[in-house]
Amino acid sequence: MTETEQNFKPVMVSRRISMDRNTNLRSSGSESTTDQGGRVLPFPGQSLAHAPTNRDCVEYRTARSHADFRGAFELLQARYAEAGLATANAKSLRVLPYHLWTETQIFVAVKRTAAHRDQIIGSVSLVCDGNSGGIPMESTFGEAVTNLRRKGVPFGEVCSLCVESLGARSSVEMFGQLTRIMMYFARRRKLQTLLAVVHPRHSKFYQHAMGFQPIGGSAPYRQVGGQPGIPVLGSVNDQSQYRARWRKYYFDGVYDDAELQPYPMNQIERIYFQSYMATDQAATRAA
Repeated sequence: MTETEQNFKPVMVSRRISMDRNTNLRSSGSESTTDQGGRVLPFPGQSLAHAPTNRDCVEYRTARSHADFRGAFELLQARYAEAGLATANAKSLRVLPYHLWTETQIFVAVKRTAAHRDQIIGSVSLVCDGNSGGIPMESTFGEAVTNLRRKGVPFGEVCSLCVESLGARSSVEMFGQLTRIMMYFARRRKLQTLLAVVHPRHSKFYQHAMGFQPIGGSAPYRQVGGQPGIPVLGSVNDQSQYRARWRKYYFDGVYDDAELQPYPMNQIERIYFQSYMATDQAATRAA
Protein backbone atom coordinates (compact mmCIF):
# COMPACT_ATOMS: atom_id res chain seq x y z
CA MET A 1 0.00 0.00 0.00
CA THR A 2 1.32 3.43 -0.91
CA GLU A 3 1.57 6.38 1.46
CA THR A 4 -1.24 8.04 -0.49
CA GLU A 5 -3.56 5.13 0.12
CA GLN A 6 -2.65 4.87 3.81
CA ASN A 7 -3.40 8.52 4.54
CA PHE A 8 -6.47 8.92 2.34
CA LYS A 9 -10.02 8.72 3.67
CA PRO A 10 -12.52 9.85 1.02
CA VAL A 11 -15.26 12.35 1.71
CA MET A 12 -18.39 10.89 0.18
CA VAL A 13 -20.22 13.75 -1.50
CA SER A 14 -21.16 13.71 -5.14
CA ARG A 15 -21.01 17.32 -6.27
CA ARG A 16 -19.67 19.94 -3.85
CA ILE A 17 -17.53 20.06 -0.74
CA SER A 18 -16.80 23.05 1.42
CA MET A 19 -13.42 24.64 1.98
CA ASP A 20 -12.26 26.21 5.21
CA ARG A 21 -10.28 29.44 5.40
CA ASN A 22 -7.00 27.52 5.11
CA THR A 23 -8.21 26.03 1.80
CA ASN A 24 -8.18 22.52 3.26
CA LEU A 25 -11.06 20.54 1.82
CA ARG A 26 -13.61 19.32 4.29
CA SER A 27 -16.95 17.61 3.92
CA SER A 28 -20.12 19.66 3.87
CA GLY A 29 -21.73 16.53 5.28
CA SER A 30 -22.39 13.11 3.85
CA GLU A 31 -26.04 14.11 3.57
CA SER A 32 -25.86 17.07 1.23
CA THR A 33 -23.98 19.70 -0.75
CA THR A 34 -24.95 23.17 -1.95
CA ASP A 35 -25.57 24.45 -5.45
CA GLN A 36 -25.00 27.96 -6.82
CA GLY A 37 -28.50 29.04 -5.84
CA GLY A 38 -28.08 28.13 -2.20
CA ARG A 39 -30.05 24.87 -2.28
CA VAL A 40 -28.68 21.82 -0.55
CA LEU A 41 -28.14 19.10 -3.12
CA PRO A 42 -29.02 15.82 -1.38
CA PHE A 43 -26.87 12.77 -1.30
CA PRO A 44 -28.75 9.99 -3.13
CA GLY A 45 -31.99 9.05 -1.40
CA GLN A 46 -32.53 12.32 0.46
CA SER A 47 -34.70 15.35 -0.17
CA LEU A 48 -33.85 18.96 -1.03
CA ALA A 49 -33.50 21.57 1.70
CA HIS A 50 -32.35 25.17 1.94
CA ALA A 51 -29.29 26.57 3.68
CA PRO A 52 -27.15 29.73 3.58
CA THR A 53 -24.08 29.71 1.35
CA ASN A 54 -21.53 31.65 3.38
CA ARG A 55 -18.62 29.25 2.96
CA ASP A 56 -16.29 28.60 0.09
CA CYS A 57 -17.13 25.36 -1.70
CA VAL A 58 -15.91 23.28 -4.61
CA GLU A 59 -18.12 22.00 -7.40
CA TYR A 60 -17.07 19.05 -9.56
CA ARG A 61 -18.70 19.01 -12.97
CA THR A 62 -18.30 18.90 -16.72
CA ALA A 63 -16.66 21.98 -18.23
CA ARG A 64 -19.37 23.84 -20.10
CA SER A 65 -18.30 27.45 -20.65
CA HIS A 66 -15.47 29.55 -22.03
CA ALA A 67 -14.38 30.37 -18.48
CA ASP A 68 -14.29 26.66 -17.58
CA PHE A 69 -12.13 25.76 -20.58
CA ARG A 70 -9.77 28.69 -20.16
CA GLY A 71 -9.40 28.10 -16.43
CA ALA A 72 -8.62 24.43 -17.02
CA PHE A 73 -5.98 25.22 -19.65
CA GLU A 74 -4.39 27.92 -17.47
CA LEU A 75 -4.11 25.55 -14.52
CA LEU A 76 -2.80 22.76 -16.74
CA GLN A 77 -0.04 24.99 -18.10
CA ALA A 78 0.92 26.31 -14.67
CA ARG A 79 1.09 22.90 -12.99
CA TYR A 80 2.86 21.16 -15.86
CA ALA A 81 5.43 23.95 -16.15
CA GLU A 82 6.09 23.81 -12.40
CA ALA A 83 6.68 20.07 -12.65
CA GLY A 84 8.98 20.41 -15.65
CA LEU A 85 6.51 18.61 -17.92
CA ALA A 86 5.89 21.58 -20.23
CA THR A 87 7.89 24.49 -21.57
CA ALA A 88 6.98 28.01 -20.44
CA ASN A 89 4.22 29.45 -22.60
CA ALA A 90 3.89 33.22 -22.98
CA LYS A 91 0.10 32.90 -23.36
CA SER A 92 -0.12 30.74 -20.21
CA LEU A 93 -2.49 28.15 -21.70
CA ARG A 94 -1.76 24.51 -22.40
CA VAL A 95 -4.05 23.40 -25.21
CA LEU A 96 -3.39 20.12 -27.01
CA PRO A 97 -5.16 18.91 -30.17
CA TYR A 98 -7.37 16.40 -28.38
CA HIS A 99 -8.83 19.11 -26.13
CA LEU A 100 -10.65 20.44 -29.20
CA TRP A 101 -12.12 17.11 -30.33
CA THR A 102 -15.84 16.43 -30.03
CA GLU A 103 -14.94 13.08 -28.42
CA THR A 104 -13.30 14.87 -25.48
CA GLN A 105 -15.01 15.85 -22.25
CA ILE A 106 -13.17 18.11 -19.81
CA PHE A 107 -14.09 18.00 -16.11
CA VAL A 108 -13.31 20.77 -13.64
CA ALA A 109 -13.14 21.44 -9.92
CA VAL A 110 -14.54 24.94 -9.43
CA LYS A 111 -13.91 26.82 -6.21
CA ARG A 112 -16.80 29.19 -5.62
CA THR A 113 -16.03 31.76 -2.93
CA ALA A 114 -18.38 33.75 -0.74
CA ALA A 115 -17.78 36.66 -3.14
CA HIS A 116 -19.23 34.50 -5.95
CA ARG A 117 -15.94 34.34 -7.82
CA ASP A 118 -15.23 31.06 -9.57
CA GLN A 119 -11.70 29.65 -9.79
CA ILE A 120 -10.71 26.41 -11.52
CA ILE A 121 -8.53 24.45 -9.09
CA GLY A 122 -8.57 21.04 -10.76
CA SER A 123 -9.19 19.44 -14.15
CA VAL A 124 -9.06 16.14 -16.00
CA SER A 125 -9.98 15.17 -19.57
CA LEU A 126 -11.57 12.00 -20.94
CA VAL A 127 -11.02 11.28 -24.64
CA CYS A 128 -13.45 8.67 -25.95
CA ASP A 129 -12.23 6.59 -28.86
CA GLY A 130 -13.72 7.53 -32.22
CA ASN A 131 -11.74 10.50 -33.51
CA SER A 132 -9.82 10.05 -36.76
CA GLY A 133 -6.68 10.90 -34.79
CA GLY A 134 -7.25 7.98 -32.43
CA ILE A 135 -6.50 8.76 -28.78
CA PRO A 136 -3.53 10.80 -27.48
CA MET A 137 -1.39 7.91 -26.23
CA GLU A 138 -1.64 6.18 -29.61
CA SER A 139 1.26 8.20 -31.01
CA THR A 140 3.58 6.46 -28.52
CA PHE A 141 1.79 3.23 -27.63
CA GLY A 142 0.01 2.54 -30.91
CA GLU A 143 0.30 -1.24 -30.87
CA ALA A 144 -1.35 -1.56 -27.45
CA VAL A 145 -4.23 0.69 -28.51
CA THR A 146 -4.68 -1.10 -31.84
CA ASN A 147 -4.86 -4.48 -30.11
CA LEU A 148 -7.57 -3.20 -27.78
CA ARG A 149 -9.55 -1.63 -30.61
CA ARG A 150 -9.53 -4.91 -32.53
CA LYS A 151 -11.37 -6.54 -29.62
CA GLY A 152 -14.26 -4.14 -30.11
CA VAL A 153 -14.16 -2.93 -26.51
CA PRO A 154 -15.43 0.66 -26.06
CA PHE A 155 -12.70 2.67 -24.34
CA GLY A 156 -11.39 6.12 -23.59
CA GLU A 157 -8.18 7.72 -22.36
CA VAL A 158 -7.76 9.76 -19.19
CA CYS A 159 -5.52 12.77 -19.86
CA SER A 160 -4.40 16.17 -18.61
CA LEU A 161 -4.96 15.62 -14.91
CA CYS A 162 -3.97 18.56 -12.73
CA VAL A 163 -4.96 19.96 -9.34
CA GLU A 164 -4.00 23.13 -7.50
CA SER A 165 -1.42 22.82 -4.70
CA LEU A 166 -3.59 22.74 -1.57
CA GLY A 167 -1.64 20.16 0.40
CA ALA A 168 -1.25 16.44 -0.21
CA ARG A 169 -4.49 15.35 1.44
CA SER A 170 -6.58 17.99 -0.30
CA SER A 171 -5.00 17.21 -3.67
CA VAL A 172 -5.82 13.52 -3.31
CA GLU A 173 -9.40 14.42 -2.37
CA MET A 174 -9.72 16.53 -5.52
CA PHE A 175 -8.29 13.68 -7.57
CA GLY A 176 -10.93 11.37 -6.14
CA GLN A 177 -13.82 13.73 -6.77
CA LEU A 178 -12.73 14.69 -10.30
CA THR A 179 -12.20 11.11 -11.37
CA ARG A 180 -15.47 10.13 -9.71
CA ILE A 181 -17.65 12.21 -12.01
CA MET A 182 -15.42 11.19 -14.92
CA MET A 183 -16.01 7.51 -14.12
CA TYR A 184 -19.78 7.98 -13.95
CA PHE A 185 -19.64 9.86 -17.25
CA ALA A 186 -17.64 7.01 -18.82
CA ARG A 187 -20.23 4.54 -17.62
CA ARG A 188 -23.02 6.66 -19.08
CA ARG A 189 -21.15 6.64 -22.41
CA LYS A 190 -21.06 2.81 -22.25
CA LEU A 191 -17.27 2.67 -22.03
CA GLN A 192 -15.88 -0.58 -20.64
CA THR A 193 -12.21 0.30 -20.32
CA LEU A 194 -10.11 3.33 -19.41
CA LEU A 195 -6.55 3.88 -20.55
CA ALA A 196 -3.95 6.24 -19.16
CA VAL A 197 -0.23 6.93 -19.33
CA VAL A 198 1.30 7.21 -15.86
CA HIS A 199 4.80 7.78 -14.54
CA PRO A 200 6.51 4.48 -13.64
CA ARG A 201 6.68 5.42 -9.96
CA HIS A 202 2.88 5.87 -9.88
CA SER A 203 1.93 2.70 -11.73
CA LYS A 204 1.87 0.51 -8.62
CA PHE A 205 -0.64 2.81 -6.96
CA TYR A 206 -3.03 2.42 -9.88
CA GLN A 207 -2.50 -1.33 -9.86
CA HIS A 208 -3.03 -1.79 -6.13
CA ALA A 209 -5.81 0.75 -5.59
CA MET A 210 -7.81 0.44 -8.81
CA GLY A 211 -6.74 -2.74 -10.53
CA PHE A 212 -5.18 -1.00 -13.54
CA GLN A 213 -2.73 -3.22 -15.42
CA PRO A 214 0.26 -2.25 -17.59
CA ILE A 215 -0.26 -2.94 -21.29
CA GLY A 216 3.21 -1.89 -22.41
CA GLY A 217 6.66 -0.95 -21.22
CA SER A 218 8.04 2.41 -20.19
CA ALA A 219 8.81 4.85 -23.01
CA PRO A 220 9.53 8.59 -23.36
CA TYR A 221 6.18 10.36 -23.63
CA ARG A 222 6.21 13.50 -25.77
CA GLN A 223 3.15 15.05 -24.15
CA VAL A 224 5.04 15.43 -20.88
CA GLY A 225 8.32 16.66 -22.30
CA GLY A 226 9.77 13.20 -22.93
CA GLN A 227 9.41 12.01 -19.34
CA PRO A 228 8.90 8.24 -18.99
CA GLY A 229 5.38 6.87 -19.14
CA ILE A 230 3.72 3.47 -18.84
CA PRO A 231 0.36 2.70 -20.51
CA VAL A 232 -2.17 1.18 -18.11
CA LEU A 233 -5.68 -0.20 -18.54
CA GLY A 234 -8.52 -0.39 -16.03
CA SER A 235 -12.15 -1.48 -15.88
CA VAL A 236 -15.05 0.97 -15.80
CA ASN A 237 -17.59 -1.53 -14.43
CA ASP A 238 -15.76 -4.25 -12.45
CA GLN A 239 -16.08 -3.21 -8.81
CA SER A 240 -13.92 -6.10 -7.62
CA GLN A 241 -10.85 -4.44 -9.14
CA TYR A 242 -11.07 -1.45 -6.79
CA ARG A 243 -10.12 -1.23 -3.15
CA ALA A 244 -12.95 -0.30 -0.81
CA ARG A 245 -12.00 3.39 -0.53
CA TRP A 246 -12.02 3.88 -4.29
CA ARG A 247 -14.97 1.57 -4.85
CA LYS A 248 -17.08 3.99 -2.76
CA TYR A 249 -16.02 6.84 -5.00
CA TYR A 250 -16.63 5.15 -8.31
CA PHE A 251 -19.69 3.00 -7.62
CA ASP A 252 -21.70 4.44 -4.69
CA GLY A 253 -24.34 7.09 -5.37
CA VAL A 254 -25.92 8.50 -8.51
CA TYR A 255 -25.75 11.59 -10.70
CA ASP A 256 -28.64 13.34 -12.40
CA ASP A 257 -28.86 12.90 -16.16
CA ALA A 258 -28.17 16.60 -16.66
CA GLU A 259 -24.90 16.35 -14.74
CA LEU A 260 -23.58 13.69 -17.11
CA GLN A 261 -24.57 15.33 -20.38
CA PRO A 262 -21.55 15.76 -22.69
CA TYR A 263 -20.35 19.32 -23.28
CA PRO A 264 -17.73 19.23 -26.06
CA MET A 265 -16.39 22.54 -27.31
CA ASN A 266 -18.50 24.26 -29.91
CA GLN A 267 -17.01 25.55 -33.15
CA ILE A 268 -16.49 29.08 -31.83
CA GLU A 269 -14.54 27.81 -28.82
CA ARG A 270 -12.43 25.50 -30.98
CA ILE A 271 -11.47 28.37 -33.28
CA TYR A 272 -10.59 30.56 -30.29
CA PHE A 273 -8.36 28.00 -28.57
CA GLN A 274 -6.62 26.82 -31.75
CA SER A 275 -4.31 29.84 -31.61
CA TYR A 276 -3.13 28.78 -28.17
CA MET A 277 -2.66 25.22 -29.35
CA ALA A 278 -0.18 26.37 -32.04
CA THR A 279 1.96 28.09 -29.43
CA ASP A 280 1.80 25.09 -27.14
CA GLN A 281 2.87 22.69 -29.86
CA ALA A 282 5.96 24.79 -30.59
CA ALA A 283 6.79 24.70 -26.90
CA THR A 284 6.26 20.93 -26.78
CA ARG A 285 8.68 20.35 -29.65
CA ALA A 286 11.27 22.45 -27.89
CA ALA A 287 10.99 20.42 -24.69
